Amino acid sequence: MTSSRVSNLHCQTVISIQNNYCITLFFSDKCPLSTYIFLVSFPLFWQEVSVLMMLNFFVDGPPGQGCNLISRIVGGSNTEEGEWPWQVSLHFVGAAYCGASVISKEWLVSAAHCFQGSKLSDPRAWRAHLGMQMQGRAKFVSGVRRIIVHEYYNSRNYDYDIALLQLSTPWPDTMSHLIQPICLPPSSHKARRGDKCWITGWGQKQEAGEFYPLHRVEIIDQTLCHSTYGIITARMFCAGLSSGKRDGCKGDSGGPLSCQSIGDGKWFLTGIVSWGYGCGRPNFPGVYTRVSNFAPWIHKYVPSVL
Repeated sequence: MTSSRVSNLHCQTVISIQNNYCITLFFSDKCPLSTYIFLVSFPLFWQEVSVLMMLNFFVDGPPGQGCNLISRIVGGSNTEEGEWPWQVSLHFVGAAYCGASVISKEWLVSAAHCFQGSKLSDPRAWRAHLGMQMQGRAKFVSGVRRIIVHEYYNSRNYDYDIALLQLSTPWPDTMSHLIQPICLPPSSHKARRGDKCWITGWGQKQEAGEFYPLHRVEIIDQTLCHSTYGIITARMFCAGLSSGKRDGCKGDSGGPLSCQSIGDGKWFLTGIVSWGYGCGRPNFPGVYTRVSNFAPWIHKYVPSVL
């Protein structure tokens, strides 16, 4: 029996996990499907569960999100604690300014335009708030040791709008039920028209009218995206709804556009909130940095990520 989080396991191995936390198990020929697993809750009970039942348990169980874990999809305008565990709020001199995504114990991905200028590019002025459901209630706060803005970033058209941040203090394992990395898409990954994804953040909730901080959006056809704005490069794509109202807004820049794989249920950082015309205006979708184009660049600085 092997696991995405514990290696070199054999039958009769005991795995200890925290309450309200889940772990994905993959079974090898060392543990045939006739094998039984015992769920142990000290000091209350032992429960014998077949492997087939366990597979269903993990798929339908609590949302242990993160790169190697399967998660449910939820709806509504509010988020539950730990529901989007890779979401980060970046604070500049004490105020929420941009968003970011957790990709490892000490690295975040954000947008390059958040760090333009001598003051904004100074890591000492930033704090990363992780494990947070609402602003001001972060479970873990770290300073920023290093900011790496892509060397080809173009401030005129937001091309190559991506940056990496190294935390001064890696988030602890005790926070794993609230903080988890999101998977990075491989270079071959393509965001396709109609893909259902989510944008999250705590930025300005509206430009005008009704607007929500959590919403499901669709990937927009690249030709339509280009015809709308005219300056869309291969490193950008559009997402939203033709009716508007679902978009990132001021303060969400650098935050994630998260898409769930239909095959294995993993969540991927498909896009980074970059720019657009207004916030959630009809026929003007948000523009996002295409993360798959930057997989080699990210791995150059953070080789440990998938």
